[in-house]
Amino acid sequence: MYEDYFYDENESDYAGTYAHDIEGYSDDDINDAFDGDSEAYWNID
Repeated sequence: MYEDYFYDENESDYAGTYAHDIEGYSDDDINDAFDGDSEAYWNID
């Protein structure tokens, strides 16, 4: 039951990246807004 409240990071293509783990961007956000480059998060205005 405890695990139900948390997203399993192992299911993400971008687990371990700053944009995903710290900034909270989803895989869809990274794919759409950053063209799949999780390092491009800093360039968002």
